[in-house]
Parts: sequence; C-alpha cells; structure tokens
Amino acid sequence: MKNFLKDIYNFGTVGGGILAILLAAYLIFDPFYVLKDYKDYSNKLTSGNKDFISTTNFLRNYTNEKYDSYIFGSSRTVAFQHSAWRKHLPDSSIVFTYDAYSETIYGIYKKIKLIDSLGLKLKNVLMVIEKDETFMTETNSKGYLFIKHPALSGESFYKFHWEFLKSYLTPKFLFCYYSHLISGKYSPFMLGVIEPYKSRILPLSNETQWLELDGLLAKSETEYYNKMAHLLPVRDGVLRIESQPKISAKQKKMLQEIKAIFDKHNTNYRLVVSPLYNQVKFNLTDLNVLNSIFGNEFVFDFSGINEFTKPKTNYYEFSHYRPKVGEQIMQRIYK
Repeated sequence: MKNFLKDIYNFGTVGGGILAILLAAYLIFDPFYVLKDYKDYSNKLTSGNKDFISTTNFLRNYTNEKYDSYIFGSSRTVAFQHSAWRKHLPDSSIVFTYDAYSETIYGIYKKIKLIDSLGLKLKNVLMVIEKDETFMTETNSKGYLFIKHPALSGESFYKFHWEFLKSYLTPKFLFCYYSHLISGKYSPFMLGVIEPYKSRILPLSNETQWLELDGLLAKSETEYYNKMAHLLPVRDGVLRIESQPKISAKQKKMLQEIKAIFDKHNTNYRLVVSPLYNQVKFNLTDLNVLNSIFGNEFVFDFSGINEFTKPKTNYYEFSHYRPKVGEQIMQRIYK
C-alpha cells in the first residue's frame, strides 16, 4: 500500500509539473489569439475564433471609423468582397464585415443590437443566410471556434476563456499545435487545428481574403481542382428541398427585432440565401418567414440547382463559394 501511494504521489507531482508547463506555454503562445492584443490577425497559425476577432476589431475601431455599412454572416461572407459591394453603395459608405465562423441568427441579432446601442448608423446591410448554419441554435454557440464574444453574449469572461482552455488541453490539439510549432510544417493530420492556407484579415474593415487559395486558382484552375477533387464530390443532379423548417418562434422574434432596427435606421438591406455546393433547396416555410418579415423583394434565394451551383469552379471546396460568385450575386440583387 505504501508503494502504491508513493506511485500516486510521484505521478501527481510529475503530472502537475507537466500541466504547469502547458499552462505557462498557453499564456506565452496564446494559440487562440484571445489573451493578447493583436493589431493584425492575418495568417493565424490556428483558426482562432472569428466572432472574437470581428468584435475586437469592431470595438477597437468603430469610434474613429464610424462604420455605416455591414456584411453579416458566416465564413462564406468571404465571397462578398468590399471592392465588389462598394460598386452598389454610395461613395461615402464605410464598410465592415461583421462575420463569425458558422454564424447564427443569434450572433447576427446580437451584433445588430450592439451597433444600434452604440448609436452607429446602419445605412446598408447585406445579410448572408445559410440553410445549414444560420438557424441551428437560438442561444450562444458552443466550442472555442464558435462561442460569442462576451460583449455580445453578456456571459462571463470566465466561461468564454474556459472553452479555449478545455480545447487547448485535449491531446489532439496539443499534438498538432506543438508538432507544427516545432517543425514549421503542415501535415494532413493537423486539419481542424492548424490553418493549412494563408489568409488576410484587414484590421479596419475586418474583410477576409483567402490569398493563398486565390493564388493557387490564378496559377492553374486545372491543378487546383485536381488537388481539391476529394473536397468536391460528384453530385447526382437531383433537386432536393430541405424538408424540415428550422426557424423557431424565438428566432422569428429575433428576425422581427432586426427588421424593426432596419426600419429605425431606414436601412438599405438585402438578404441572400447562399448557393451551396450540395444544391439542397432552402426550406420553403423558412423562406416564407423571411419574405413575410423583410419583404420578398429584399430576400434572394440562390440555393438549389442553378447557374451558380452547377459549376464546381464556383467553389473553393464543398462549403465555400468564390468571390466571383458573390460579385455576380450582388449585381443581381442590386439590379
């Protein structure tokens, strides 16, 4: 028994030492970019949390920049570049992309409420709606990639940071992160932890640009799509409609409050349902809800099988469509 207790004590001592080292390294390296102040979040080693990055950039700059035009949505807002949107806005417009990974209507609602509460203008809004993400929850998202900034959720900083620390201490994250930190190389097993391609996040406008992927496409689309073939599976060409509506009563109330804020600001708004690669049509009941609240002349559904979803060359991979698609959509909706 004495030997057994001695072994437990020794293990606890060694384990405690390792934990202390890992926690010290967490504070030093800040792998999720949530502990230190960064002027530029471009070319992150890990994905980080885009909601935190977006809100940090917004709160840091809104006083000087005086934003009045916003793009809301998920990482698919990368298709809606500011250079293309500005063609349809007044020259004086000051644009900010207020996006988040797997953005929800809860997140969009909270962001619009924050902007309104600060006394800022909402002259122009482009809201990107996803059938698979926008209405998946009516409360704060979970997980270090998706949890909302405390300034939006109203929840404690303790709860917010605990999500990151839990994820950091998982064996997969530790192995992938420190393997890459030591070797400086990316391997496929690191997917989901380490960013495989370089990107840029402009500090003032928060616009994301996928520079490396766009560079590969510019070099050779043929080579790019041969390399990405496993991420663009062949589709059967059969039209499917999302069978179950997703907009809950609580989410409908959020949409109505968003519309009331738009009315207050006399906002020039558009809602775009994304043209996703899987070609599944947005649920018609949910579409009718959006139309009834915002007006069918301001809601544009590009889901299903159409000229945007047919060519695989309109996509980076199965989840994200390219800026050339976003530009064509904007030409259509501001016609």
